[in-house]
Amino acid sequence: MSGRSRLRHWAQLIRLPNTFTVIADVTAGFLLIGHGADPLARLCMVLLAGLSFYWSGMILNDWFDVEKDRRERPGRPLPSGEIGINQAGRAGWGLLTLGIILASIAGYLPSENWESTWRPTLVACLLAITIVAYDGPLKQTALAPLLMGFCRFLSFLLGASVLLTGPLQSWSDFAPGHVLIFACGMGVYVMGVTNMARHEADGDVRSATLPIGLIVAMLGAYLLTLAPVAAPPDEPWRVSPERGFPLLIGLIAFGVFFRGVRVMLAPDAHALQMLIRIAVLTIIPFSAAIAFLASGIGWGLAIFSLVVPAILLSIWFRVT
Repeated sequence: MSGRSRLRHWAQLIRLPNTFTVIADVTAGFLLIGHGADPLARLCMVLLAGLSFYWSGMILNDWFDVEKDRRERPGRPLPSGEIGINQAGRAGWGLLTLGIILASIAGYLPSENWESTWRPTLVACLLAITIVAYDGPLKQTALAPLLMGFCRFLSFLLGASVLLTGPLQSWSDFAPGHVLIFACGMGVYVMGVTNMARHEADGDVRSATLPIGLIVAMLGAYLLTLAPVAAPPDEPWRVSPERGFPLLIGLIAFGVFFRGVRVMLAPDAHALQMLIRIAVLTIIPFSAAIAFLASGIGWGLAIFSLVVPAILLSIWFRVT
């Protein structure tokens, strides 16, 4: 096998287009606290941790499902033998461990303006446990969408956690309330999208999971609109939290809502696949809107630009 072909199989295994959604939401979480890239070393380190967790989750997903994929999706990299099962297992568990290590280091990198913090270690451990629970024993249960949403909640919170300092008198002190609401909004949105995609593989477009998932996803978007209002009054927002930001989130969410309604009115398996692809990648515009709110239009556009490589790569690689 040529080196290029081998890289293509690994890119397929890790769902390469989705990588940009992780870069987007981890960075947005960081900007929500720091309102900029300082300290840059912590941002870079926590981004590497987020990518390690995501790639681990994607690899272990197929590693746990290899027997099922041999029956239903034999062309995937593991059942086809293009990537060895043992090799994938080592990569998946190794990246999971690496994610915890990198996140822990990120909280202790020196900074003139920010104290050291243990919070990324806790978030990373919770994320690792949730990834294994979803990929392994709970994927086929009703808890699966909830776990996937919790993974995205923790991914967003991971970016913020490297700048969350101070004593912890109670769990309410772990992070500011508006940060937790932002993270919840992202998590609920992804929980809805996961529910929408439950029957994407078997083409059951008429399943009740689609309308339920769409409603839950829109609820997640609504939570995002509420988050900045819960922040302290002196928070330096760059766009109106009462009008401009909710309008921006609403415009982004409308594209998913419109496509979801269209699929329900005219069921079509290909249209469902397109809906799920767009819904997953919409995490990037949501993150861009949060970055715009917290750090200005420059950061918003920088994160939004990640849509371009994500969409181009989604032509060749599946996002689910």
